[in-house]
Amino acid sequence: MKKALCTVFALLLVLSSVLVSGCAAKPAETEEAETTAASDTVTEEAVTTEPEEAKADDGLPNMDCGGRVFRIITTEVSDKDVFTEDHMTADPLHDAVYTRNLNVEERFKIKLDVTVDTYQTVTNRVSRAVKSGSDEYDLVFAHMVNGASLAQNNYVLPFEKLPYVDVSKPWWDKDIGNGFSIRNNLMMLNGDISPTSFSMTSCLYFNKNMFDKNDLEYPYQLVRDGKWTFDKLIEYTRDISQDMDGDGKITRDSDADIFGLTAYFLNVPYSFYYAAGGMLVTKDDDDVPFFEPQVERDTAIYAKIYEAIITNKSNFETDAAYELNTIKIFVDGRAMFYDANLGHSEQFMREMDNDYGILPEPKFDEAQKDYQSFVNGAISMICVPTTVRAENREYVSVIIEALASEAYNIVTPALKENILKRKMTRDAESADMIDIIVRHRVFDMAYANMFDGVGSYVRDLLRQKSETGVSSKLKGYTKQAQKKISNIVKAFDESLKK
Repeated sequence: MKKALCTVFALLLVLSSVLVSGCAAKPAETEEAETTAASDTVTEEAVTTEPEEAKADDGLPNMDCGGRVFRIITTEVSDKDVFTEDHMTADPLHDAVYTRNLNVEERFKIKLDVTVDTYQTVTNRVSRAVKSGSDEYDLVFAHMVNGASLAQNNYVLPFEKLPYVDVSKPWWDKDIGNGFSIRNNLMMLNGDISPTSFSMTSCLYFNKNMFDKNDLEYPYQLVRDGKWTFDKLIEYTRDISQDMDGDGKITRDSDADIFGLTAYFLNVPYSFYYAAGGMLVTKDDDDVPFFEPQVERDTAIYAKIYEAIITNKSNFETDAAYELNTIKIFVDGRAMFYDANLGHSEQFMREMDNDYGILPEPKFDEAQKDYQSFVNGAISMICVPTTVRAENREYVSVIIEALASEAYNIVTPALKENILKRKMTRDAESADMIDIIVRHRVFDMAYANMFDGVGSYVRDLLRQKSETGVSSKLKGYTKQAQKKISNIVKAFDESLKK
């Protein structure tokens, strides 16, 4: 994927050589002189400082862009991916992102310019810019679901046309191609460059006090042994939901009733479906997607989800006005499990009296190879507008890769150590579980591109408390899903010509 940014000329020409992207290569003699000068001024304190842990090398070239502005637009939801404050704040995540930004600016002599807007407006602004041929943005953080239209409408470049973005590097999500690649060309990416995506990854919280009262072992070892399955979750929650206030019913409005599981209809249908190995769009050997309903598989998956949620009398909240009540039930100690994302712990449960732990979502069965974590569609995917001209793509790709690699080295450690682990969990085992959760995230093209259609069928069936209907739902979606995918493939193919 990598190319040379500039040709090495004779020494007398080096100082005047400029990359096609508009950044000057730094001469070797100048670098040596700078290094020597710096070493001459090293203080005794610096000499005795402990050596830093080795950082992952991104292999990017040295280049001086002479103060060039790198233009980013991001959503309000994901503004923490870049932060706009120009100073430290004592918040670990903010300061790590700030340091990342500063390091990249100083390394390449650039200036980051960040625009923040609502997720709908970001998509609209980028669309308008591309339609008018206006080169306004170098990098876009677009809402996964809302922003998917940018790729569908041929408004973004394949990352294969950005020579220094190396998707084999550890700072890029490994399953991302499943949801955003066609013919081995990626239109959107995610990874360490977007730290908020960690906090929007699905997980299960469990109430340790309720486990203790029922003389149950915490499920950590089941997870490690590959035996944390839906059957186990169903077994744990089967007889937990109870009417505790004597009114003859189990309701969310009670201050005493308890539940095996509490969950929200815009989260749990997706997190459970993907955790069990579900995937609505399939790829052929040429990485071209197609929709072919896996009725037998999905019927078996839905049966387990239905039993865990409906049969076992979970608090399954289908009214958006009562989402916080779903959380409150767990925080008050009246639910054994709570399906949510990692960020909910930091938001809502830091003052929870009962001890809790964190688990990955369960597998369908022990034969399933890996745990799989659903990623909420509100996260940002990065993309590059087609208005970024060919002569600027090397420059843009270098800065994107640098932001990602520096986030891997600086931001992700701070995120995990200072937020995900120290603040969000109360035991070392849960910290280990978080590593499993965030390294097994999965992406589905149907969810991102057909959210209100086939991508939401499990949600729709559960809201109706329908025990059956998977086959008719999936077959009913076939024609529209196939047409939608065909249009997406055409748009991707057009992007390859840009």
